[in-house]
Amino acid sequence: MSKLSEIYHHYLGSKQKWLQFSLYLFGIVISSLGLALLVISAVGVAPGDSVALGLSKRFDIKIGYLLIIGFIALVLVNAKIEGKRPRFESLLPILLRGWTLNLWLYNVLNNTRIDVLWAQWGVFVIGVVFMGLGIGMYLRAPFPHIPVDHFMMIVNEKTNQSKRVVRILFEFALAGLGLYLGGWDVVGLGTVITAIFLGPIIQYFYEITGFVERLSHSKSSKKQDSVLE
Repeated sequence: MSKLSEIYHHYLGSKQKWLQFSLYLFGIVISSLGLALLVISAVGVAPGDSVALGLSKRFDIKIGYLLIIGFIALVLVNAKIEGKRPRFESLLPILLRGWTLNLWLYNVLNNTRIDVLWAQWGVFVIGVVFMGLGIGMYLRAPFPHIPVDHFMMIVNEKTNQSKRVVRILFEFALAGLGLYLGGWDVVGLGTVITAIFLGPIIQYFYEITGFVERLSHSKSSKKQDSVLE
């Protein structure tokens, strides 16, 4: 059996794993909808997305394309720091995240602008919940992940700092750059709220979506996994 065939059977060699892959894709798509809702709420996006949104406003480029460029650059940076090959398998979630974000924001939502304060915060809350659900679900699946979390793990190992300290410093730097590029429509009170609460919300949904991970541990899946042992 060829290596490519082994990889296929390892990841998609059963109905359970196809279901797992579908839930993985759903997680990415629903998290993109959550980010699109944060953008149109105009009360602030998560620090990690503020730079791309700021650049989008400055240069009139769709934010999804900028996220794709930024994530691909981060894949190369991660590889350089680790001294390993770039994880090009991460291109799947990267491209899907950028494309679906553009679809939600510019086609479905038509880049809507909300001016009523209570509606802004209502949309913001829904967006945060969708992001938490989507990210928590897609992280449960054994498929490639978007490289931001991998980058912070590398920095944590290289600097010997706690994960919390690394994340806070990283997000503070991104929020500052996002504010410089895009102003208060990009970084606002919503940015502070996501910095504090998005992580716990992701953790909550990560815990209750454990069934996604367990799909790959069925008896039929275990038989197919044995070809890689």
